[in-house]
Amino acid sequence: MPEDCASCILLVDDDPSIRTLLSMHLEQEGFKAIAAKDGIDALVKLRDTLPKVIISDLQMPRMSGFEFIGVVRRRYPTIPVIALSGSMPNAFPEEIKPDRWVEKSIRLFPDLVQAVDELVRETPEPVYLPQVIRIPVRTRPAFAGYFILACTDCLRTFRATSTPENKAAEQTAVCGHCQARVPFVVESSEPQ
Repeated sequence: MPEDCASCILLVDDDPSIRTLLSMHLEQEGFKAIAAKDGIDALVKLRDTLPKVIISDLQMPRMSGFEFIGVVRRRYPTIPVIALSGSMPNAFPEEIKPDRWVEKSIRLFPDLVQAVDELVRETPEPVYLPQVIRIPVRTRPAFAGYFILACTDCLRTFRATSTPENKAAEQTAVCGHCQARVPFVVESSEPQ
């Protein structure tokens, strides 16, 4: 179970200089910055610590900020999100709309820190998070010797190799994207 951290801010950006500078600004204001290099790295960090606010760049490799915010909105709906980008899209789909948007510019870091401070004060204590119950993903045998599974952490699909041993009982596969361990059960394709 992840630990709540009232002073933690998760900072997700693929630019190490932005992460370093923004971490310094946040820490000067009394926050603890947890840095992640992209959306996948951020999801891994969320396994251990639940921050009070998330700041995410939108353009990143492996998992974009748009996809990351979508996962956060579904898995951690009460954690506020600030989108950090050099260019803001005309519109965000409602399911991934950030709470705030700040232009990615060093001169606007004070505005970003102020937005973080406001969201921290506006977010109720403690942040209510739905309990995650790890139940096995149900799958059916696929063609070419593999199964398609949906990761319970990053919500992406991935392939798991089908072997005679993993067709009988509950097994575990490792997500190829975020390395989460995903329990699964193979359902029989034969009619009952």
